[in-house]
Amino acid sequence: MNVTEICNLALSYIGKGRINSLDDASEEAKKCRVHYDHDRRRLLMMFPWGFAKRTEKLALLEASVPGWRYVYAFPAGCLWVRYVFDAPHAREKAADRQEFEAVLFGAAMRAVATDVPLAYAQFVADVRDTDFFSALFVEALSHLLAASIAMGVTGSASLAEQQLRLCSAAVEQARCLAALEEESDMRYPRKYQDARFS
Repeated sequence: MNVTEICNLALSYIGKGRINSLDDASEEAKKCRVHYDHDRRRLLMMFPWGFAKRTEKLALLEASVPGWRYVYAFPAGCLWVRYVFDAPHAREKAADRQEFEAVLFGAAMRAVATDVPLAYAQFVADVRDTDFFSALFVEALSHLLAASIAMGVTGSASLAEQQLRLCSAAVEQARCLAALEEESDMRYPRKYQDARFS
């Protein structure tokens, strides 16, 4: 499903006709053009969608941030960092979360400050290619887009609210499916385990 098809899905939810492209001169196309990319990024930041998760080794910077031992370059194409960890503890990254801080150097350079040496990051990437989108992401995005354009195209606040609720329901469904796919064994934090059993 391409961008135009996602926009047409959103328009169908609010009872409006189809567009041929985002470059159309119609009011519907203009609204989709304004809101699509922003809503795509908003949705990616609501939940760690499986298709958007990436894991990369972080590049150490010759910089310092008070309170942290190491500063790493922010991963390219990263919207938000979920976990920072070292290779030996990659499987425990969720149960034993390591602290980190996203920081900004100057006007444009983002970085990750942490006490983790030789760090990796799991993050949500800014995925633009619709071929990678999951079915639930497409559903949530089309409802979110419908909510964003509903007032401008139909003048109906209740329709916008309804579409926002449907987007939230799709995100919640994705969250439940992701929880089922993840291992549910009890894992004790490493520091607790070391103190308790050593």
